[in-house]
Amino acid sequence: MELPRPALLDLPGVRAQVGDIAADLTAGLNCLWLLPDQLVDTGQAEELFRTVLHSMPDRLDVSPPTVLAVPAPRDPGLQAAVGQAVASGEAPWTPDDGEAWGDLPDLDFDDGFDIGWSGTGPVRTAGPAVRDRAVPELFERLGKELAVGPSEVVTQLSDPGQRWRPVIGLRAWAEPDDAGQGLGVAVVRGGAVQRLFHSLSAAVKDAGLPPQARPRLLVVARLGDVPAALINELDRDIATSAVHWWWGTIGRLDTATVVAADRERGPAGTVRRRVLAAVREEVVTELAAFDLVLARRLAGAWDGKADRLGFVLRSCLDGDMIDRVGACPRAALEAGTQRRPGSRIRSAWALGLVQSWEGRLRRHPTAWYAEGASEATTELQLLVGQAQQRVLFPWVEDTRERLARLGIRYASRPLEAMVEAYAERPPANYRTHPEKAFEQLEVGALLTACYAGALALPDEELRLLKELVKVRNILAHRGALHDATLGALCDELALAHRRWVQL
Repeated sequence: MELPRPALLDLPGVRAQVGDIAADLTAGLNCLWLLPDQLVDTGQAEELFRTVLHSMPDRLDVSPPTVLAVPAPRDPGLQAAVGQAVASGEAPWTPDDGEAWGDLPDLDFDDGFDIGWSGTGPVRTAGPAVRDRAVPELFERLGKELAVGPSEVVTQLSDPGQRWRPVIGLRAWAEPDDAGQGLGVAVVRGGAVQRLFHSLSAAVKDAGLPPQARPRLLVVARLGDVPAALINELDRDIATSAVHWWWGTIGRLDTATVVAADRERGPAGTVRRRVLAAVREEVVTELAAFDLVLARRLAGAWDGKADRLGFVLRSCLDGDMIDRVGACPRAALEAGTQRRPGSRIRSAWALGLVQSWEGRLRRHPTAWYAEGASEATTELQLLVGQAQQRVLFPWVEDTRERLARLGIRYASRPLEAMVEAYAERPPANYRTHPEKAFEQLEVGALLTACYAGALALPDEELRLLKELVKVRNILAHRGALHDATLGALCDELALAHRRWVQL
């Protein structure tokens, strides 16, 4: 039976960050949660937002703005004229623009009666600012939720007499661009969110509300949804705010969980199958790193053959990401701290091209292919070798220990003398406990003793020892095993397993 794939919110790293944000909100801190663009595009940001907000007993989910219908003018040319007039601060129309009235008849009011008008006729002054989109402003929507006017929102939330202290949830990616307080002001992305942070923090401070009795903000945003100055400001104001980055959130355990979900179900199989399956999953985890979508694709497309890995990996990458690699710096300068990316790589972080993974800066595999085939081959071999190390070194160590214990009966010289001759650093008690000291000899030392005639292992055990030494040497020198070498090791391990079961 196929098991369901784990959702993003089921992964331990994501649950940990959700818990950290919930704890900060409970402690009375405003929280700004910055996510890569892809999480918003896929709708996962909405799931993350709802999970954190709904963990709070008192909450106010501010609905995204709804664009209302705006009637078009009768004359198509009028729209441009109105926009130009509004921008210059003049009246949208004058008594001479009669053509703007379309087919309406001209009325003559001069019938001989004096109604008190001057000869120049009425003059209409400039009207209020005209919106090109009928989008309710943030404070208007908050006022509607709180049943107060927009100017009373902050006062209502910070009133010491109020018992309801909600967490106010905002989706900054859904907020419209803010044009300030009037015409002629430059458009600011996230300006309304910034004003809400400032006004609410000041009001709470003036009211003297303790942390547990404060209204708090939960704002989930992409990097470009709020001003950079606000991010830096909140990051410094640790007494009232906390900035959380999607930085190091996904770790090896999360990626391995996603990869394991695509594992074939059934009996464990032979030693060879178990080793090869473990190597395959570890290689996929290491290469995909923080990209869970790539992890799923690669786990489903790659059969474990090293000679096909480069081609399969390239086919699993999105072409548009390779086109955006120019935003990803090559050097790891200003990589950032454990909590946030450095300023020089934040644009690349937002695009999903760089991330903190297991405490280290990791570039997305698309960056390798953008820099050429040689760069991709080098990176690929290095990471494949690291993945093979994590799987195979425990097997090498367990097998070495079995061979060392078995070798005691095939030693042709005193164990004390062999330890003294072949151990790189003989234990302090090797003279009193020579058998324990002999069992600690490395695979290279055991093979050297065989070549010197001090150890006469049977042919099948000697063949296994040679494979262990070869694998250890390749992986210890930043190399990666080819399919033939890995297959030979698995065959020898399987044969040894059958021999030793009978002992």
